[in-house]
Formats: sequence, C-alpha cells, structure tokens
Amino acid sequence: MGSNDFLILLIIAGVIILTIMVFPKPVKLLLRTIIQGVGGVLGLLIFNFLLSPLGWYVGINWATILIIAILGIPGMVFLYFLNIFF
Repeated sequence: MGSNDFLILLIIAGVIILTIMVFPKPVKLLLRTIIQGVGGVLGLLIFNFLLSPLGWYVGINWATILIIAILGIPGMVFLYFLNIFF
C-alpha cells in the first residue's frame, strides 16, 4: 500500500467520521434501516424455507426488502398475508 493509498484511506475515514458527527440522527436512521433490511432478508429466507411446503413463499426483491426495512416484523407479516390471500 503506497503513501497515496494510505492518504486517500485517511481522507475517506475522516469524511465518514465528520459526516457521523455532523448528521448523527440521519446516519443512525440509515444504519437502523440497513440492519432491519438485512435481518428481514434473513427472516424471509428462514420463513420461505419453513413455509414453502405449504405454498407460502414471498419473493425477495428490492420492494420486499424496502417494506421489511421500513416496517420491520409487521411488514413481513403483511407480505405473507398478501401472499396467502391474493
């Protein structure tokens, strides 16, 4: 790793730290949404594995990830209800 690469890495780290210090609430909200989205995808994978023999399967795409990331567990329940009744 050359000195230029190390300098660029330090500048990027400084910008990230400065952004977190200046905008703590939006960054916290963004991180929470990302964590809920990842957890939702894992939950969908588990529930799809368990419920697919019954014919209850929710596809994983950007729309379902966004619904689960914003609404959380109620969003996952909502998606399964939509799948069952429609």
